[in-house]
Amino acid sequence: MKKYVGLILAIIIAMDVVVSFVSDRAVEIVFGIEMNVWLYRFLWSGLAFLLAKGFVDEFKKNRPNQK
Repeated sequence: MKKYVGLILAIIIAMDVVVSFVSDRAVEIVFGIEMNVWLYRFLWSGLAFLLAKGFVDEFKKNRPNQK
């Protein structure tokens, strides 16, 4: 179950980035700080990518070799 947390967080973050394209805002507020929407999308997309990559790496490491 623990290894799926990163994947679940990556999916939630990806959905948040998609919703930011639907809503028409110039800035997003993150932890009380106003941030340009494009910087917001870039940072959250990068975090989602790293979480998904970590999940894939862990999945490949624990998977038995198949030919």
